[in-house]
Amino acid sequence: MDLQRIVDFVNTRRADGDELGTPEQLTSWLRMHDLLPESAQADADDRERAVWLREGLRALLAENNAEPVTSPRPDGLDPTARTQLVTLTAALPLRLDVSSIPPRLVPQSSEPIDHALTILLADVATAVSAGTWPRLKACREPSCRWAFYDQSRNHGRTWCSMNVCGNRVKVRASQRRRTTR
Repeated sequence: MDLQRIVDFVNTRRADGDELGTPEQLTSWLRMHDLLPESAQADADDRERAVWLREGLRALLAENNAEPVTSPRPDGLDPTARTQLVTLTAALPLRLDVSSIPPRLVPQSSEPIDHALTILLADVATAVSAGTWPRLKACREPSCRWAFYDQSRNHGRTWCSMNVCGNRVKVRASQRRRTTR
């Protein structure tokens, strides 16, 4: 599922570490998701571009959660992520393949890592055209920012988990109300 691949990619940054922390980890992640042939290897520049893509997508998902990215961010969202994403996407061209049914966007790059990153961008375009993009969100809890797919009927889910992140927010709000009385 293309949406799940986007969620999985954004969620490579975890509270306990970065699954894309090294070029070898990026190579492994891309292979695990069938985006990279066995013969290809990522280097430090590839890893940096992949992180730019990930953080740019995280910023876009935060905007889907009715919370625009502003600077400075106390929650780990990079205020330059969108700008970096714009620069990166200009270097990762897609073309419309009209020979497939239905027509679809495909990577134009022959370089394996760029090809893999461009497939992730094509996944975004597919989600936008399918109308599912607004349901992809980043958790509103500042200490989390986990990506998730909002399956709620009214598209109103704001936390990745009501039991964990939603509870944290509600406990903090309750504590603030008690201290202001």
